[in-house]
Amino acid sequence: MLPRALIAMSGGVDSSMTALLMQQAGYECVGVHMQLLDEPGPDAAGARAIADKLGIPFHICDLSQLFRDKVIEPFAQGYEVGETPNPCIVCNRYLKFGALLDIATDLNCDYLATGHYARVEKDEDIGCYVARTGADASKDQSYVLYSLSQEQLSRVVLPLGDYYKPEIRKMAAQAGFHNAGKSDSQGICFVPDKDYSAYIERYRGTPSKEGDLIDSGGKVVGKHKGIIHYTIGQRKELGAHGRPVFVQSIQSAENTISIGDDESALYSANFLVRDFNWVAFSPEKTGERTDHFLSGGGLPCNIKIGYKHLQHKGSISLTEVSGIQYVKVTFDQPQRAVSPGQAAVFYNIPNDPTQQNGDTVLGGGTIDSIL
Repeated sequence: MLPRALIAMSGGVDSSMTALLMQQAGYECVGVHMQLLDEPGPDAAGARAIADKLGIPFHICDLSQLFRDKVIEPFAQGYEVGETPNPCIVCNRYLKFGALLDIATDLNCDYLATGHYARVEKDEDIGCYVARTGADASKDQSYVLYSLSQEQLSRVVLPLGDYYKPEIRKMAAQAGFHNAGKSDSQGICFVPDKDYSAYIERYRGTPSKEGDLIDSGGKVVGKHKGIIHYTIGQRKELGAHGRPVFVQSIQSAENTISIGDDESALYSANFLVRDFNWVAFSPEKTGERTDHFLSGGGLPCNIKIGYKHLQHKGSISLTEVSGIQYVKVTFDQPQRAVSPGQAAVFYNIPNDPTQQNGDTVLGGGTIDSIL
């Protein structure tokens, strides 16, 4: 009996090729398209066309309410408290690898396959499943997989992990797929114009509240349009001050934004991470390293603080603040615009000294506050 796989089909070339590669690998495939808004969009028709071409069953699943509750609402709330949330991380956690795995079970599918450029493997040395970087470093999406559990990883197949994007486009064209040259989606899917603040104001049905811009000495030097319009390190829309100034911090309780011209103040070496999840590393299973990690000595690793950011060396340790456990991150060299709300993902330090980037996701979490 063939293994049965649910294929997440967005309508793009990556998920279409995922379906073809899984079919060629001997899986019995079932296509599914996530409907995230109130009505199915044109991408649903494109996904169905590919499924029909491959001769596989196809379903459209209305996940719009879950998407509003788990992705859109926290996105708005994050900006309203001065954070810079990453809704794609949340969508991967609760929808792509949450709801879709439940649907896979309902449809008697053993596995879920998606078009992520990353790899999931069973590491026999450490006895668990791990998420690893994809071959195409320019497209690597291992960053968004840090929240997956062992049970989830055991059922996930990522056939694009060993390919480069140009190869995938060429193979799609050879297969006669209509979307072989379709442009990659950019930014947040539900805010296509990338005007996040305008979207939140429409979503809330009210304009954001103006407040004070404050300099490093605590003096009011202007007005801001509402804190949802700003992120750490931002230079635009701060008014004329006779010199370049940047957003240094956002105080949501006071509805104020601190600005300054000292760009070095935007660099941070230490911050706290909440809601963390361990993938290939657990402080309870590290043998001789456990006491060192738990006592705050720190585990050396590479750290990535944004999807498009590079990995940078540092260390992580467990710490407790007001009875709440956090991961404390310490960069070897301070990094610019560490932004609460974004994800911090931890990678191994490669054994090969000629390699800069780690290839295995140790874990990650949400950046909470700068120290």
